[in-house]
Amino acid sequence: MKSKSSFAKKRVVIFDLDGTLTKSKSNLDREMAKLIAGLLQERFVAVTSGCSFHQFQNQFLNKLPHATNLSNLFMFPTCSASGFYYDSKKSRYYRAYSHLMPTKAVKRIIKSFELVFARIGYSHPKRTYGAVYENRGSQLTFSALGQEAPLHLKQKWDPDQKKRLKIRRLLSPLLPDFEITIGGTTSIDVTRKGVNKTLCVHKLIQRLHLTKKEMLFVGDALFKGGNDYIMKSAHIDCVPVSGPEETKKLVAGIMQSGPP
Repeated sequence: MKSKSSFAKKRVVIFDLDGTLTKSKSNLDREMAKLIAGLLQERFVAVTSGCSFHQFQNQFLNKLPHATNLSNLFMFPTCSASGFYYDSKKSRYYRAYSHLMPTKAVKRIIKSFELVFARIGYSHPKRTYGAVYENRGSQLTFSALGQEAPLHLKQKWDPDQKKRLKIRRLLSPLLPDFEITIGGTTSIDVTRKGVNKTLCVHKLIQRLHLTKKEMLFVGDALFKGGNDYIMKSAHIDCVPVSGPEETKKLVAGIMQSGPP
């Protein structure tokens, strides 16, 4: 992990959500919520994830302390295919931009998944928990066990990501004009070409007039094939973490380095 001194000039910290700030589709715990609120007093914070804005609200935003400085918090759901900024005058978040997925594209993506499944002999589980395919507006997400599957079941389905890596490899030639990334524990996210997590970097530079040297990304899947790996191509400093507990130590270290 980087030294505290290396964090001193970072004005914005970008976090992945599932596996980094929280466990998969689990709520932000009190300790993490307090740490993020403290960080927001000194720096800008952004969160990017494959989940929908609704899930951002339930899992993350609604768990922050009441007095949190939301003006410094930016949210980029659906792998940064959309961005939400805080309007301090109206005391609410608004959609700053969105790269919506056309209906025809959604149908084509689902058909491509089914073609791949037929090719490899994969059948959907007899019991699923919620939607297997979810249209999140700017992203189509496949969740093998359904969107609401219990965490302990999801963790067993593809712990080494081999299943999803194979599916993604076979999907790529069928969907060359889309971005295909592995998300969470059982998901595969599909967005329009050029729309991926790195988009939040460019949006924040425009919004806050920052340089890349002033930015830091924190994620649990920065390894090759991981859904955070794409952030390395943005040429900002990236710090890998093993989960929320390590993230807590990192956030505490950033705050101890002092304000930028």
